[in-house]
Amino acid sequence: MFARALQSFEAVILLAERGMLADAGALARNIVESAIYLGGLVMIADFPQRMAASNNAHFASMAAALATHLEDDMGDAEAAADMRTLVDDVKAKGYVLKDIKLLQLAKEVGLDPLYQVVYRKLSGDSAHASLESMNRHLVRNVSGRIEKLKFSPQRDGLEYILSAAITAFLGAMEVLYLIFPQDNIGLTVNVHNRRHHALSLPRANEESF
Repeated sequence: MFARALQSFEAVILLAERGMLADAGALARNIVESAIYLGGLVMIADFPQRMAASNNAHFASMAAALATHLEDDMGDAEAAADMRTLVDDVKAKGYVLKDIKLLQLAKEVGLDPLYQVVYRKLSGDSAHASLESMNRHLVRNVSGRIEKLKFSPQRDGLEYILSAAITAFLGAMEVLYLIFPQDNIGLTVNVHNRRHHALSLPRANEESF
């Protein structure tokens, strides 16, 4: 799970360098999710079983949707019945089918602020096809009317995307420190927390770009 967070963090930097901020934001959101799941693995004794149940629920939902498609769209009632029987057999064997709710998990592991502030913002601004995310592709005139669509590399919001990714990854590092309480990990987290905070402070004689 930490490797997943690290890879997403690296990808955020690569995409941000190229001005692909919406995609960078979607991956920054993934770092938040990875940090919260990592917290679950550290702090909740039965979390591996919860992950297995969520995995089961995911594939059961896919199977149910496929069965409906086979029956309603393909006219293959027999194949649909076989698919539903397969899901019923899985349930009968005692496999649990239950999704993990990310917000509830965040509250359980004490990462609710990371979810509420960072994850929600990145969801609306980058990951989802929302009104807010569509604004990235609109060019407006001085009166606010849309003039054209924009597909070029973007600059606006770069600081926020990188800051969100840093915040999320530092959260993952802090959870990693709970797993491996080594001094070098704790020192790394503290140093980079201070550096990240310093970046947010106004600088003397700072130029406007």
